[in-house]
Amino acid sequence: MKKFLLFIPLFLFALRLDFSTCYEKYKDIYSLIPVTSTKSVTFSKQSKYLYYDPFTKMYVISHKNRYPIKFYNNEKLGWFMAAVNFDNVYGGTFAKDMVFLNPAKLSTSTPKNTIISDIFCNAYGIGRGDGFIKSDFVKHFVKYGYWGDVGIEVDRWMRVKYVDPFYVSGIKPGDKIIKINSHPANVKTFSKYILLSPINRVVVIKTDKKEIPIKVRKKIYNFTPLLHFGIKVNKNLYVTKLPKDIYKKTYIKTPAKLIAVNGQKIYSFSQLKKVLSYDKNVTITLEKDSIKITIPLRR
Repeated sequence: MKKFLLFIPLFLFALRLDFSTCYEKYKDIYSLIPVTSTKSVTFSKQSKYLYYDPFTKMYVISHKNRYPIKFYNNEKLGWFMAAVNFDNVYGGTFAKDMVFLNPAKLSTSTPKNTIISDIFCNAYGIGRGDGFIKSDFVKHFVKYGYWGDVGIEVDRWMRVKYVDPFYVSGIKPGDKIIKINSHPANVKTFSKYILLSPINRVVVIKTDKKEIPIKVRKKIYNFTPLLHFGIKVNKNLYVTKLPKDIYKKTYIKTPAKLIAVNGQKIYSFSQLKKVLSYDKNVTITLEKDSIKITIPLRR
C-alpha cells in the first residue's frame, strides 16, 4: 500500500502537474473564448453582443474563429485542474460543482476568461472570477441564447420555492420534486432536463403528490407572475413597467414601489414571488410620491 501511495506523486509529476503544457495550448486566450467557428464567449462587458445572460454574466458575440476550443462535458470533473490563459496558470483541485446557474469552484483562483483545464489540457469550462461555468452550460447558451424554465423554482433539495400559477397547475410551494423524466430529482437532473433543454420540449415532473407534464419555456430574469399582466418588477420591488390600460386608470408613473399584495406588506423580492405563487387574481398596492394606489388584477 505504501508503495502505491509513493507512486501517486511520481505519476502526477510525470504528467507535469505544473500545467505548462496546457499553458502552451491556451497562451493565446485573452478576453474572448472561441467556442464555435462563428461565436465566442466572454465575461468582460460588451457593447455589442448576440446574447447576454444576467444569471451567469456571460456574453456571446459574433466572432470568426479559425480554431475553436473543444469543450468536454464530464459530470465528474478531474481531481487536478487549472485556470489558464495568456497570463494565468492557477493549478488546484475541483472543489464544488455548479448548483443550477451558480458557478462551479476550484480550490484556486479562476480569473475571468480563463480556460478551466484538466491535467490532459482538456477544456471543461470558462472562468468568470468567482468560479467557472461548465462546458455543457457554455455550449447550450452559445447555441440557444437562453435557459429553460418550467414555471417552478426549487432549492437544491428539490423543494419547490416559487410557482407561476399561470403556467403550472397542481404544484405549490413546499411540494417536493421526486423525479424528472423518470430520473431521481436532483440539481444535475434539473439542470439537464430543464435548464439545458430547448423550448417546447415536454418535461414530466413527479412531486410527492402528483405527476405533471410541462413544456419548457424561456427563463426570464427577475420573473414574477405579474408579467402576465404586463407588469415588470425589479429586485428592489420597484415597478418599472405598467401596461397602458392600468396607467390610463391610475395615472401612476414608473418607477413606483410595490408595497403590498392582497393587503399583505411585501419586504423582499423572494417574498413577492412566494405570495404570487398561489393565486392568479391578486390586488397590488403601489406607492409613488407618498400616494398609494390599489390595483385589482383579474384574469
